[in-house]
Amino acid sequence: MATHALFAGLRTLRQGLSASALALVIVLGTAVASHADPDWTGENTGGGTDVGGVEDGQNGTPGGTPGVGGGTKISIPGPWTQRIYVPACDANSVRATGPGVSDYETVGDVLCTHFEASCPGDGTNRWYVYERPMGADNRATRENFTSEGTVCRSRPDPSESEPPTITVGDIMDKARALAPTPTFVIEPAAKSYVNVPTNFAANVEPVTVNVVVLGFTIPVDFVPGDVTWSFGDGTSDTGLGVRNASVGQADAVEHAYTRSGDYNVGVTVGYTARINVPNGEPIVMPTPISRTAAPQALTVGEIQSVVTEVD
Repeated sequence: MATHALFAGLRTLRQGLSASALALVIVLGTAVASHADPDWTGENTGGGTDVGGVEDGQNGTPGGTPGVGGGTKISIPGPWTQRIYVPACDANSVRATGPGVSDYETVGDVLCTHFEASCPGDGTNRWYVYERPMGADNRATRENFTSEGTVCRSRPDPSESEPPTITVGDIMDKARALAPTPTFVIEPAAKSYVNVPTNFAANVEPVTVNVVVLGFTIPVDFVPGDVTWSFGDGTSDTGLGVRNASVGQADAVEHAYTRSGDYNVGVTVGYTARINVPNGEPIVMPTPISRTAAPQALTVGEIQSVVTEVD
């Protein structure tokens, strides 16, 4: 039997704000990347847009289940700086009441003209900035806050009030660029003939890449799934294929062209991405990431028989 070879991502306080309003206090956690710690909590919270496919727009749910969100947060330990912003008025300050993230109180709680009018007219206000260092356990490593001067800015985003986190979206934005690209072979060669089965086989293996975000290295596994072929003549097939397969062999991907000509053959593989969270359950993306191999040219000729006179 003939054989083949295999294939294989305070807006401003309004100007009419009453002077009797209470001071606004915002907590901002900022990661210190130079102190990255390899131990993670593995805590998954949140939701948001489906990352494995920002394309399909499904709503996210936490954990390693279909619909895991791009906004899903993974808490990361490691020293970070807690910042408290209070309106820049003489009576205002911040005092620690304990070592926890929420263990502090504001002193004064008033507004003043200096807060609303001392910054450029670009929708910002002037804030006192108070800081204290926090350890990997989210406990303060210094007894009290220190004053770090003032800053003009609009209201900080409320989501910045938590200790530093990495989101699934942060990881996948970088992982997509590192996803493997398949290759394939055409057997027996880059030339075939009309009505002669040609064998195709994809070279596809699981691959693990390392993604670095905020100084943390996160392994992401890409596991190949569906393999789809385009033979260049309007027909297609699925399957990994078998290298050096015999004609008609089980699991082989073979195709016989009905017309001579030049054809571009391609293969697309859907990879499932799995984020390996240290000290936590892996997070599996619900939508495969598709990668297409560089096309290969196949020339199909035609064999003609000639009857000659035989003595």
